[in-house]
Amino acid sequence: MMGLKEIKIILGSWDLGRILSHKKTEKGVVNLNWIVRTTKGKYILRELGKSKKLKELKFELKYLDYLKRKKFPYKIPSPIKNRKRESFIKKGGSIFWVYEFIEGRDIKRFGYPELKECAKMMAIYHQIIENSGIDNKTSYSDFAREEILEEIKSFQKEIGNSPKDEKEKIFLGESNKLLPLLNNLNVVGYSKLKKYSLHRDIGPENTLWKNKKLVGVIDFENVGEIKDTLIKDLAVMLQYSCRDKTYKYKLDLKLVKFFLKEYKKHHPLSRTEISFIPEIIIAGAIEDFSYSYWMLIHDPERAKLYRLKLYSKVAQWFNQNKNEILKEITW
Repeated sequence: MMGLKEIKIILGSWDLGRILSHKKTEKGVVNLNWIVRTTKGKYILRELGKSKKLKELKFELKYLDYLKRKKFPYKIPSPIKNRKRESFIKKGGSIFWVYEFIEGRDIKRFGYPELKECAKMMAIYHQIIENSGIDNKTSYSDFAREEILEEIKSFQKEIGNSPKDEKEKIFLGESNKLLPLLNNLNVVGYSKLKKYSLHRDIGPENTLWKNKKLVGVIDFENVGEIKDTLIKDLAVMLQYSCRDKTYKYKLDLKLVKFFLKEYKKHHPLSRTEISFIPEIIIAGAIEDFSYSYWMLIHDPERAKLYRLKLYSKVAQWFNQNKNEILKEITW
C-alpha cells in the first residue's frame, strides 16, 4: 500500500500545498484513488489501473475537458495541471493524475426522485456527446460479443479440464452456461444503432448528491475504451439503479419504466432501442463475469469471488425473462 512518503513524492509534481491527511478510498474496481487534504484544498489522487492503457487515459482527460467547455451542468473530475503544465505523471511504473475533490455523497439505492434527476442529466449528457464528434477511434464487435467470447475461451483453455481451486471450478461451471447466451444475441439488429464514446457506468456509486440534488458525475474511465450505443449507457444505469429490493439480480420494472419515461421528456428514445435492454444487460453481465475472473487472477486483493456467480445469475435471469421484461417496460 502506498504511504505518505510515496504520496508526497508524487504530489510534489503539483503545486497543491502541504499534505495534511490522506486516505485510500474503498470504492473502485479498476483505478486506485486517494483522498488527499492539503493546505490548499481537498483532492483526489488517481492511479491508472492495471487493465487500462495510457491512450485511454489521454482520451478520458480530453473528454472531461470537452464536457467542461460545453458547460455540462454537473461537476465532473477536472484534471489539474502539474508544474510542467501536464495532466498526468509517470512514477515507479504507474501513472497518476489529480483532480479537485467533488463534495457530495452517494445514495445507495435510487427512488423515483433520484431516477428523475438522473434521467434528465443523462439526456443532457447524451445530447452533448451526440453533437460533439468526439471519437476514441476504437471498434468493438456489437455487444462486445466476439471479444467476450475470445476472453472466456482463453480462460477456459488455461484452466483445462482440471480446475486447481474454487475460482477456476466456478468459472468453468458458470461459463459453460453463459456461452450459449452470448451466441443468441441479436447482433445484426444492434449493429444498426449509432455508437458513441460514453460513460457506461452511471449509477449510485458514480453520482454525487447534495441536499437531495444531483451535483456531480465521476469515473469516466470507460470513455476511451470502446464506442457503444446510448441505450447501452441507459441499460447500465438501470441495471445498477433499479435493482429489486429482495433479489439483486432482478430489476424493479416499475422503476425502469419510470426512468425511461422521464428520459424521453428530454431526449428521443425509440421502442427499438428499448427492445435491446435485456440483451445489453445479458452481454454486460457476462463481460463483468469474465472481468471478475481476470481480477481474481491479476488483482486478488480487490477481487471478489462471489461476483462470478452473481453476474452469471444476472445474465441467466434476463435471458429467461426477456419477453416479460419488454412487455412491462415498453408502451
